[in-house]
Amino acid sequence: MPESNSAKPRVAVIGLGSMGFGMATSLRRAGFAVTGCDVSAGAVKRFEADGGGGASTPAEAAKGAAIVVSVVVNAAQTETILFGKDGVAETLAKDAVFVSSATMDPDVARRLAMRRSQAARSARRRAN
Repeated sequence: MPESNSAKPRVAVIGLGSMGFGMATSLRRAGFAVTGCDVSAGAVKRFEADGGGGASTPAEAAKGAAIVVSVVVNAAQTETILFGKDGVAETLAKDAVFVSSATMDPDVARRLAMRRSQAARSARRRAN
């Protein structure tokens, strides 16, 4: 989280399609440090050309971010972003916020949140 009340948190936006690119650029223009990630290298390059940071994996984008916004289509893609190879769960800070913009069943969203919480507890135990 930010070190002072006036500092804006670092944000990662995963999924730089029409909605994600718009969110990422709006956040950047509002003064947030934003790193974008997408399966399309071209989308990441476009965001970098607009002044944002780029990452090649969700884990890389999430590293050091206080807020991660996932802008993908569905629950399966969200689960991959969180827990797949190079997923956000590998690097997401324990006090970071993960926001999913995907359309999904509320029970699936709760299951993913529980899994993320369990992964964070396991990581803290390993660190101690």
